[in-house]
Amino acid sequence: MQLTPKKHLIMKSQKGSMVATLFAVFGFVAFSGSCLGADFIVANADDIDTAMETAQPGDTLIMNDGIWTDAEIDFVGNGAAGNPITLRPQTPGGVLLTGVSQMRISGSYLVVSGVHFKDGTIENSDHVVQFRGPLGEATNCRFTNSVIESYSGPDLNDKYHYVSLYGQYNRVDHCRFLDQQNIGPQIVAWLDESAAPISAFHQIDSNHFGDRPRGWANGFETIRLGDSDTSGVDAHIVVENNLFERSDGEIEIISSKSNFNIFRYNTFRQCMGTLTLRHGNNNTVEGNFFLGQDAVDSGGIRVVGQNHIIINNYIANVDDEADGAISIAAGVPNTPLNGYLQVRDTVIAHNTIVDVAGAGITFDWGIGSSNRSLLPADLTIQGNLISSSGTSLFEGAEGTGHVFENNIAFGAALGITARPGILEVDPLMMGTPVADVFSPATGSPAIDGATSSALFTDDMFGRTRTGLFDIGAEESSSGVATRLPLTTFNTGADWFNYTPPASWPPPTQLPPGEFLVVEAENYSSITDPDNDENVWAVVAVAGASGGEVIKAPAGSRTNLPGLHETLAVYDMTFAAEGDYRAYYLARGLNGSSDSFYTPDGFDVDPADTENISNNGSFAWESGGEFTIDSSNVGVPVQLRLGRREGDAEIDAIIFHQSGSLTSNQLDEILASVSTATPLKGDVNLDTAISFLDIAPFIAVLADTGFQTEADCDCDGDVDFLDIAPFIEILANQ
Repeated sequence: MQLTPKKHLIMKSQKGSMVATLFAVFGFVAFSGSCLGADFIVANADDIDTAMETAQPGDTLIMNDGIWTDAEIDFVGNGAAGNPITLRPQTPGGVLLTGVSQMRISGSYLVVSGVHFKDGTIENSDHVVQFRGPLGEATNCRFTNSVIESYSGPDLNDKYHYVSLYGQYNRVDHCRFLDQQNIGPQIVAWLDESAAPISAFHQIDSNHFGDRPRGWANGFETIRLGDSDTSGVDAHIVVENNLFERSDGEIEIISSKSNFNIFRYNTFRQCMGTLTLRHGNNNTVEGNFFLGQDAVDSGGIRVVGQNHIIINNYIANVDDEADGAISIAAGVPNTPLNGYLQVRDTVIAHNTIVDVAGAGITFDWGIGSSNRSLLPADLTIQGNLISSSGTSLFEGAEGTGHVFENNIAFGAALGITARPGILEVDPLMMGTPVADVFSPATGSPAIDGATSSALFTDDMFGRTRTGLFDIGAEESSSGVATRLPLTTFNTGADWFNYTPPASWPPPTQLPPGEFLVVEAENYSSITDPDNDENVWAVVAVAGASGGEVIKAPAGSRTNLPGLHETLAVYDMTFAAEGDYRAYYLARGLNGSSDSFYTPDGFDVDPADTENISNNGSFAWESGGEFTIDSSNVGVPVQLRLGRREGDAEIDAIIFHQSGSLTSNQLDEILASVSTATPLKGDVNLDTAISFLDIAPFIAVLADTGFQTEADCDCDGDVDFLDIAPFIEILANQ
């Protein structure tokens, strides 16, 4: 073990001595630590502690290559501006940190480079790397050219983080962060409201974030800057030139919860989520590429708060994860810190939106839920290009004070009232070899279609905009593109040979927590409050869970207040206390709006409208939250569902302690408890009920054999008592 520093002498000549003297007099720093400093060879965490007792600015601690198991590393000390103390392996990536290995960076002007955390675990809601320790929070420190992958605790519900940023002016760059499965944001910037107006000024750049499976709750963000309590802090954090690839943890890939942050030049590929300005004001989202590649639940930008600038972004082939490629949230009056501040005074300019599943821009995301009643106000919608055949180009109710200038919208229905600031004309989009994006062709009305802007001087490719600006994120130019959509080859640690997963998504993870599954047809009773004999009916549906659903009677809408048309009543018993979210698997068939009534608590009549699909496809809808306390455990509670619109069908109900389950997770839960009940009446097993089932039905009766599909009255026997329900099933087809 060699701990004695080995000096590197570089100035032996008389001329070199004179130069060194001049540098000392004028305070210049011209040489890196590898030139002026000492090397310390370290073999374990204790060696690092010992070396840092004498290490000086410019020195380097060189870690012996190999496997370091259960290494609790404190990298603690103070370098100097331009002359940091560096901790690195003998060769980049040569040190594999595993087991219960962690690192604390504490002090100033410290650099960690080239380490590899893999297949380890941490305990008790902790951090793999954190920028604080024995000397307090770090300042001007850096974690670079490193990899953290597949660090998962034994309990996936135990929250932890790959990197936690504290202090000021710290940087995380050129790293790869892969396959985090535990709950907890991958990178968190922790802010201190009591220290305001001190800002963080961190930088997160040139990293590759990849392959994070979908989580089961809030708290699976890839990057979170602040939290609800610190949302008033002016953080001034820059997140730029990062690649997010299959970062599917939750709807908020990036969650900005502070002020004056900049998100620019990042690329999002096949990510199930959005860049979300969740809390805070005065943030900028500029020059990002959102390439959904038609991935399920992919999205663009979600906006809450005030004085934001959203410019020069390219969004293409994303799903409708946030009800719009750019989704502007409705606000809550007198909102608490964890609520929804009204969107005001926000600029949405020169973005290009192409071939998205939902609206291009939505104005009232979440209106009517959680007391959200305030529409956005004083928006500037300028120079945007939307070319899509999705549901509509714009969506939602508009607030006051909006300004529309020089926008092009083409393809689907406009969705809002036509106006001079929106030109409904074909922008002549075409593919381009410059990058995997679509651009306006020669002769497009987007070219020179807008005025110049003081907000920016270039386009999404980094090319200078001149004269009249083009509409959209791209400027027609012969200039060289300096910014293209990022790939794994120009982000992340350069020594790491990244291999993408053979298939994606991985098998669905069932979330922890108690749950209860109810087949809709297994009600306790059906009631008829208005006494007109129009009630919920059980009908057989091929492919439905259990083979049956409850179906609302036809007719015009049931409006409240007033008597309910019919109620389906369920008496349920929960085995554990806690807060449960209700999820409903349902569908509508009307081709327009469809819905039914749900309650906001147990043992009460339903009054909340639950909107469902209108195209005949079953889909999971997220309902209200219900509380089971200790007095309710093991005691029946009653859920009541009401008819609102005709022909609505409900297949199954799940109550789960996780409040943000995906459709895939809900399907898995339903399948895990399914008894695979055959479709009653489908006696010939062709997955449909028709008169072709009559002959085998009679044959089963004749030889008194038992076939579950022929037990139409569900009494455990096949006999002539099954004839009447069998005929009823046929009549309902």
